Parts: sequence; C-alpha cells; structure tokens
Amino acid sequence: MKLSVQLYSLRDAGDLDTQLAMARAAGFKWVESVASHGLPPEEFADKVAAHGLRVSSMHVSLALVENDLQTVIDTCHATDCRLAIVPWLPMGERPSTAIGWQAVGARLAAIGNQLNNEGLRLAYHNHDFEFHLYSGRTALDWIFSTARPQQLGWEADLGWVARAGLDPMATIAPYADRLVAIHTKDIAEPGTAPDEDGWCALGQGIVPWPALLADLQKRVSLFVLEHDKPTDHAAMLKTSFDFLHQHLIAN
Repeated sequence: MKLSVQLYSLRDAGDLDTQLAMARAAGFKWVESVASHGLPPEEFADKVAAHGLRVSSMHVSLALVENDLQTVIDTCHATDCRLAIVPWLPMGERPSTAIGWQAVGARLAAIGNQLNNEGLRLAYHNHDFEFHLYSGRTALDWIFSTARPQQLGWEADLGWVARAGLDPMATIAPYADRLVAIHTKDIAEPGTAPDEDGWCALGQGIVPWPALLADLQKRVSLFVLEHDKPTDHAAMLKTSFDFLHQHLIAN
C-alpha cells in the first residue's frame, strides 16, 4: 500500500526542496508530482531521491502529453514512476456535447497507447464538472466510452465526487476495472474553513473516509492525499498522514 501526497497541495509552502522535506517529515515515502516541476528529468529525480522519497505518480497536462510526450516518458523512467495522470481540463477546453467528450477520450486513448509501449500507463483525474450530464450520460462516462481501461485508468478524486453530490462507492462501481489510484480529500463541515475553500485535513470532515478506506484498500494500492488550499501545510500533512496510516496497511 502506497501513501502519497500530491505536491500541488504544498505549492504555497515554499520551493520544491521545502515541499519535499515537509512531505517526508510528515511520514510520506511517496509523492505525486506535477510533471518534473520545471526541472530536467534526471535533476528532478535526484532531488526527490535526496529527500528519501519516490514518485508514485505524476500529474501531466493534456497539452504536455500531446505536445511533448517524450519529456513525460523521460521523467517517468528517470524516477521509476509508471503512472502519468491528466488532472484537469481548462475551462475553455471542456466540451459542451457528448461527442466532444468522446473525442477527449479518444485523444487520451491514443496517448495511453504510446505510454503502454514504454511500459507506462495513463489515467484521468476528475473534479466535479465531469459529472455534468450530456445526452443523459456524464462527461466521465463519455470519456471512458472511447478508451479501454489499459489505455486510460482512473485516479478517482472522491472529495470532488462528494462535492458533486454523488455517493463515492456507487460512482466508482461502474469503473472499478479502471481504478489505479484514489485521491483522498476531505470536505469541511458546511460553513467552516472558508479560507481553505471548504476543504480540511483528511478525517476531519464529512466524507466517510473510514468506511471508504476499509473497502477501497481491497481494490487499489495507491492513495494520494490532496488538499487544494491548506492554511497550515505541516499540520494538514501530519494529521492526514496519521489518519491514512491508521486506516491502511501502508508503506
């Protein structure tokens, strides 16, 4: 079982060395990067290793994998990371029709094929907008309709699933064969944590994480902490890591 943290959560905590040191101090052995954080692949790999960390997975923009896939491949190989994840579609790139979302899935499938040839895998990470309906089906469903599981896995962000008003386990069920990772993110009690955009440390909010983790650890081995806007990075990391470690048999 891998417990990882998405370094986007620490983007305001200091430079990359500071972020990596904070993650390790909290107990994490794995990080999920944002590509190579602007560094050459080997330099990035050396920096992560210097902090006693490994890269579990990396977020890569759709523009990057379509325009400079070789850099993604090189960074994955340099860090011994086998999973690249497209985490976000900018507002202007989100289709307004079912056919448009199918086309996104086909683009991702083509990239997934190229990564498969390198011994790597591509996945998609959701927010809440992928659960809007188009011709009676969600955008996420349309994306997956044109990409086989091996071409495109799913990093399920269950905080965003809950924010979309959906039941996490019921939402996962149709795509269980695609699950490659879980983003663990918690929602603060209504009316609290306005400075943190309504998010909170894991286990401190309203998402039923104890029950979810008990079930999910039978399905997937990578759990990635994310908090979009923490005000106390160190405290959030430690509280969340301890919660994950308590509920999972982890390394």
